[in-house]
Amino acid sequence: MKILITGASGFIGPHLVRRLISDGHECRCLARSRKKSEPLELLGAEIIEGDITQAQSLKGIAGGMNCLMHLATLGHMSNFTVTEAMFEAVNVLGTLNIMTEALREKVARIVHCSSVAAMGICPEVPATEKSECRPHHSYGRSKLKAERAVLDMVRTHGLPASIIRFSMVYGPGDWRDMLKLVRLARKGMFPKIGSRPKLTPMIHVDDAVQGILLAAEKGIPGEIYLITNKQSEPFDRIRQILQEGLGIRRVPLYIPEWLALLAATMIEKSFTCVGKTPPVARKNIESTLADRVFSIEKARQELGFNPTVDSEAGLKETVAWYLENKWI
Repeated sequence: MKILITGASGFIGPHLVRRLISDGHECRCLARSRKKSEPLELLGAEIIEGDITQAQSLKGIAGGMNCLMHLATLGHMSNFTVTEAMFEAVNVLGTLNIMTEALREKVARIVHCSSVAAMGICPEVPATEKSECRPHHSYGRSKLKAERAVLDMVRTHGLPASIIRFSMVYGPGDWRDMLKLVRLARKGMFPKIGSRPKLTPMIHVDDAVQGILLAAEKGIPGEIYLITNKQSEPFDRIRQILQEGLGIRRVPLYIPEWLALLAATMIEKSFTCVGKTPPVARKNIESTLADRVFSIEKARQELGFNPTVDSEAGLKETVAWYLENKWI
């Protein structure tokens, strides 16, 4: 199968490309920078320069492709240098551009990779694909808007696209949230906030790749699938696992919820005033304090999705990778 991948030079992309090529598929990767995509080229992928925000640069890119896997996105909520307009340009307009090109070239299968951020903090436990979406920040709003644009194209133009919503994806090579948490744990700056469980959904990158492949094979156009672990992990347990992986034993500093929210608000305001990215923001803390649990029953039944990487094993593997590669 010939597969077009956007966002292949991100965190999930190289894992996906490596798996696809090992399974005998041909990969064409859209990249803004050929230099940044050299590792993908070494794996055997074809690199095409282009930008999803520039429709003209996409002309013909999907020609001869059997499947589009759209991973390219602009995130994350903690990136305070990103404006609402920038999220809109990449996550919404960029998605429309690549979907339009795939439709023009009659690509048979499309997987649009989204995020549970599009749902926000859901009161249901567990939340499902039918839960009301109330995004908590501008990144989530842009992801929901992109989903709705894709679904509209499914209805009006027969776009053969299914949507998968990832929870936090982690694993070896993750330079995003998990790396920040591990660095905090190593410095002894990973506090215990409040006494609630703070159930946190996550998924190992290998299982995330499995979800993409299954959606490409079995996903129903116009359907949304939640791709995460079977169970969410208590946030304090995540800290404990990371410390075990680091060989650290520390009693965490306890911070009441109200104090954590107040401190995050003050830090966010003070850093923003001097034009710097704050290390933490109020919305980060609000999301952390909430119990976020998602059902994968639909993905299990319709796709055969079955995550296999245990959270403890996956987190310790990730810490070991950071240590081996001197990221921490």
